[in-house]
Amino acid sequence: MRKTLYIVLIGFLLGFGSAGLTAGQASAADAAPQIKDILGEKTLLMEDGSMWSMINGNRVIRTPGNVEAVNGTELEGMGVTQDGKLIQWDIANAPHVVKDQTGVKQAAGEYWLKMDGTVWSIGGKVKKLEGIKLIGYGDRDFAALSHNGDVLIRDSYAQETYKKLGTIPDAASVKDISVFDSRVALLYDSGKVVIYETFNFDDNGKIIPVAVAEDAVHIAYGTGDPTPRLLVTRKDGTVWTTGNYQDRFKLAKQVPGLSDIVRTAVKEESHDQFYAQKSSGSWVMFDDGDIKPVDVPAIKKLDVSLSDAKPFVGDQLKIDIQETYTNGAKIKVPASEASIEIQKPHLLQLQSKGTVKVLGVGETKVTVTSGGISKDLTVSASLRHNLKYSKQAQGIVFVPAKPVFQALGGTVSPSGGGLDVKLGDTSLWFKAGTAQATLNGNKIRLKAVPMNDKEGTLIPVSLLSDALGAQARWDGKWKQAEISFGEARLTVVSAETASLIKKAAQGSLAKFIGRTYWINDFQGWERFSKVTVTDILPDDTGSFVIVFRSAAGKTLKSYSMSSSNVSQLFADESSFYKFDPYKKYKWSSSTWKKIKAGQVSLGMTKAQVQMSWGSPGSKSLTAVNGHTIETWVYGNFDTISFVNGKVFLIYA
Repeated sequence: MRKTLYIVLIGFLLGFGSAGLTAGQASAADAAPQIKDILGEKTLLMEDGSMWSMINGNRVIRTPGNVEAVNGTELEGMGVTQDGKLIQWDIANAPHVVKDQTGVKQAAGEYWLKMDGTVWSIGGKVKKLEGIKLIGYGDRDFAALSHNGDVLIRDSYAQETYKKLGTIPDAASVKDISVFDSRVALLYDSGKVVIYETFNFDDNGKIIPVAVAEDAVHIAYGTGDPTPRLLVTRKDGTVWTTGNYQDRFKLAKQVPGLSDIVRTAVKEESHDQFYAQKSSGSWVMFDDGDIKPVDVPAIKKLDVSLSDAKPFVGDQLKIDIQETYTNGAKIKVPASEASIEIQKPHLLQLQSKGTVKVLGVGETKVTVTSGGISKDLTVSASLRHNLKYSKQAQGIVFVPAKPVFQALGGTVSPSGGGLDVKLGDTSLWFKAGTAQATLNGNKIRLKAVPMNDKEGTLIPVSLLSDALGAQARWDGKWKQAEISFGEARLTVVSAETASLIKKAAQGSLAKFIGRTYWINDFQGWERFSKVTVTDILPDDTGSFVIVFRSAAGKTLKSYSMSSSNVSQLFADESSFYKFDPYKKYKWSSSTWKKIKAGQVSLGMTKAQVQMSWGSPGSKSLTAVNGHTIETWVYGNFDTISFVNGKVFLIYA
């Protein structure tokens, strides 16, 4: 087919495909629909209006829709939807609705018939064809039956010309037409089959119609050797074929082994193969005497994955679902169309678009069912940020009740002087100062007594272990409680944890805390002013921020830098001096004013220039008339020359 038609592709319209579905996607179905028609091994029309087809020559796809009929080959063709829209597909394009082609009744080859009796093709409306009832296409031949009974076939030697093979008085009683190699067969409601051949005419050149059957329910032309054959399905469920040469107008041979057949589908360019549908709806393929069942594509494997199996509370998880079918197709299924069950819904919540939101810390099973196959996944959700206010008292580890249970996906409310906790199917009540508690309506005795603290009610971690199956321990190094459910983690830090972590992160950098420096050139701060390091703060990236206090008591903070950069910063006088420049150098106030402003003037010493401009990029010595001239060149090519240690030339 010509490609020009595909520029009118508009994707799925109403009545063909659902919003958000694209070719290759499939919704989960309780039972696979039966096959309605077959164009080839991989190209099937299903009873539910969906299609299986080929794309790119090797990939099998499934397209949801409401297709009523199809015509063509395994790799390209056209069809009609239940609401009269034209669809099309080829090797590079999935089945799609063709723009502006509505009111379509039938498609055949590269032509389509509309309800108003007009015939259309890629080039537009076909001239000279009006009032058409049926069209047929096969082996590059096109034929039509008009409502007034004219049997027409396209003239291969004259463009837009149609030969009249004959006229019948009862066109309304014809229900099907089949075309192949200058032959046109008509099937009547009564079961009569009549064949017209362009080269079967009398002495006056009039085409002689020949009746070949009176009890047919379906006809289909196909190739033959040496004569094209017409497959005729009879009312008794048998299938017969016309013969060769003079027997081409006779049902010369019954196809062996076929019974209870209602229709056939001829495989393209095959002499010995065709498909046959039984009254039960199932299909078989006849292959040169062998009869094999045609299986409805079914799911043989389900693959499911999560964007993150170890997420944090608050994350949104994406579920990817792929069905692998017996016909080799790999179909992506939208999560919103699969059945998804969450074992512990207080931990995970299914969203409207098929994503999953993480609500609490813990482990849960997620079961995804699509196409009758189920797959289990385990999600271990942790808390990204630590909770506060754990403590250890007399060997017992305590954690704050309300934030911990809320982090686990539960709710906490006051009740009877204590706290009532709902956590999925678990209900728990306890009270500070007593070991008596209630678990799922049953009285229990706690191993340690909850206590009230300035931060609220604290519970012993043994309560989490006994009631919820948590693993809990006290990390002595960092002074914090570690609570886990499998691979799900929750950490509750103590008042000492931050300083311990900070101290460990600082390492040798701690030696700089308390030291005093004088600013040379750093972040635009006032030059030569005095600052004292009050802290070196680690951040989440492993970098550090230096905190200073000025002589006036103002807090100043550096940019974030690595540990090595901190050490280098204080070792390099380009940023900070370890001494008070004003006390070390007894220069005049006018000289200091120039230096602070970054200026250089004649007569300045090398020390003064270096403090004003910094170290040069290069230095050189030249002897002239007994004098030594030292020249400094900076990166911006500013140049200063010294004689006897004093500036005598400035080139800037």
